[in-house]
Amino acid sequence: MAEHYEEEDLCQIKGDWIRSWVVSMMKQGKSPSTIHRKVSSYRTFSKYARRKGIMTSNPVESVILPKLKKGLPEVVPEHAMRDLFHEDIFASDWKGRRDRSMMALLYETGIRLSELIALKVSDVDGGRKLLKVWGKGSKERLVPLMPHTLESIMMHVMDRPVGGDELFVTDAGKSLYPSFVYRRVNYYLSEVSTLQKCSPHVLRHTFATHLLNRGAELAAVKELLGHASLASTQIYTHHTTAKLKEFHLASPLDKRPK
Repeated sequence: MAEHYEEEDLCQIKGDWIRSWVVSMMKQGKSPSTIHRKVSSYRTFSKYARRKGIMTSNPVESVILPKLKKGLPEVVPEHAMRDLFHEDIFASDWKGRRDRSMMALLYETGIRLSELIALKVSDVDGGRKLLKVWGKGSKERLVPLMPHTLESIMMHVMDRPVGGDELFVTDAGKSLYPSFVYRRVNYYLSEVSTLQKCSPHVLRHTFATHLLNRGAELAAVKELLGHASLASTQIYTHHTTAKLKEFHLASPLDKRPK
């Protein structure tokens, strides 16, 4: 659309025109993502024009765009996660134990990045092998810890060169921050997988999917993730259904006499 207009003309565009444009693109078979991208270009111009005082209204505001298809969350394969913790990928110093502990918690408990950063030493209950997690809306939940992960955490806390109640700190002994954790996660996952996106949230997706693949109840996974409703957890069942189809197609049932 924009290539047919000068800047002055673009300021005169009405919402009805954009709606007609969207309809015409849908009739041409354009994908929802393409339509969103094209309309987004005009939305950006409109925002700029309003900021400069050239326009006073937003023509895109009342336009309903086609729904985007929601993709399935990316998941690290189980064999890759086994390789991560079984091979000598982590250094033997306190930083390596910190990184191993962070990766283990993200994968074995499904906690969010923000929840990991907020963890305190006092949140670790070594006796009961539980981790206290403060989720969205300051909701508290208790998550079980694997014995080897608990041991790794304790060794990290004892060996690190700084004190304080923060469970994890940066190489410089400062408070954790999101980009630091993201870089560590990206580095380690890139060592064992070929995923395009290697983020802390991918480990949360991986935790939930692997649990469901191994028969965990959806309600139990919901509680472990700290979701407010089952609807948020059900996205992970799509991966499980796909895996069940694989097993079914490979089963003897498909090889029975016709």
